[in-house]
Amino acid sequence: MLISAGQEALWLAHQLDPDSPAYNVVLAVRLRGRVRTDVLQDALTALVVRHELLRSRFPATDEGPGRRTEPPATVRMDVREVPGADDAELFRLAGQAGREPFRLARSGAFRAVLLRRAADDAVLVTVTHHIVSDATSQWLLVRDLFAEYGARTGQPAAAEPPAVAGWDEQVRAEQDFVASPRGERAAAHWRSVCEGLDAAVLPTDRPRPPQRSLDGATHEVALDPRTPQRLRETSAERAVTPFAWLLGTFQAALHRSGCGDGFLIGCPVTTRFTPSSREAVGYYVNVLPVAGRFTSATTLLETVESAQGQLRTGLAHARHPVELLAGGPAGGPLFRISCTLVAADRLPIEGLYEGPVRLGGLRAELCDVPQQEGQLDLTVEILQDSGGFRALLRYNTDLFDAATIERFGGVWRRMVGVSLDAPATRVAEVTLVAQDDLEFLLALGSGAS
Repeated sequence: MLISAGQEALWLAHQLDPDSPAYNVVLAVRLRGRVRTDVLQDALTALVVRHELLRSRFPATDEGPGRRTEPPATVRMDVREVPGADDAELFRLAGQAGREPFRLARSGAFRAVLLRRAADDAVLVTVTHHIVSDATSQWLLVRDLFAEYGARTGQPAAAEPPAVAGWDEQVRAEQDFVASPRGERAAAHWRSVCEGLDAAVLPTDRPRPPQRSLDGATHEVALDPRTPQRLRETSAERAVTPFAWLLGTFQAALHRSGCGDGFLIGCPVTTRFTPSSREAVGYYVNVLPVAGRFTSATTLLETVESAQGQLRTGLAHARHPVELLAGGPAGGPLFRISCTLVAADRLPIEGLYEGPVRLGGLRAELCDVPQQEGQLDLTVEILQDSGGFRALLRYNTDLFDAATIERFGGVWRRMVGVSLDAPATRVAEVTLVAQDDLEFLLALGSGAS
């Protein structure tokens, strides 16, 4: 069976560090109400019948990595009894279940762990390796799992689920596109975007190890409470999306933090281009190269508008897998830093991101455990919900101290604030310390009290 170019790259990354959880995609939900584990297992079996990648293994073959599907009954729910756990311990155990490594060749890339504290109190942790999943997929599989569970426990029947795409069909479509004239034009476009540029590299606290490690941590950038509304209004006035505004200011922060005058970052986007793929669990992701180019005269608004233009043009060429492009002039990785948007209102389970919902007759609440840390030097996930924006900076701890990433987050926050106040400000002229902090520091230097 076939695998995509993106899956092959993820398989190779797994070979370099098979014990790392960096590519584990996790969705954990706290369940209140009596969970019937036998019924949940039946629902799980139906789930993996519907989504074949969840019962696939990825062994090595003479031609490279391959894919084998297993019978649905081989995927079993792992029920772990934890009667003495308090809430903190339950959260820790959920995080631990999410970090356990996969053996892609032997046991596949999906597991479901039920941490049962009592008959009516549990946490379900669904974990996939990125090779079979993306952010949307993780929510789809939980939605479909509880639709099956509800149907077996007397809940009102939902509409007949739409058909989903087979993965071989997706891979053949990718291969056909790459070989087509449109694919050749897309490849030429990406070569022109990347020409003369290397991956953005932030100055590190320690030398880069000879073999790339995947150890990581997360820092959240707290934006001013007024920023979401101002961002929506200001970006709308300039015919720019809020994400493009944040992406442009992120590039400006990289420039001012030592990444140089020209660099590439990656911007992951979905490749769910057909109705059947929109309902399927799989690795429907491509990473668009986005160039940052700066001179002493470049303004914040110009950077934002450049990001908007590149995203718009790039989406027209998003079918061409970035893995098929060569590295930059230095021959290294195409990206070491990425930035992406996750919109809560577009996720398949309405309301779960923001509060408790009913799933299969059970009360379910999101248990937000750490995940996907250390994939690159720095991966940024901008989460958008009705309350505004959160920015999660996931970084490689072999390269960076927490204080360094926190300091960078402050530079980005400063770029966002100045861009909303005065978009025509030159990036090179942005003061990286707020005025009240600067006055305090100057007062210290002068001996004033």
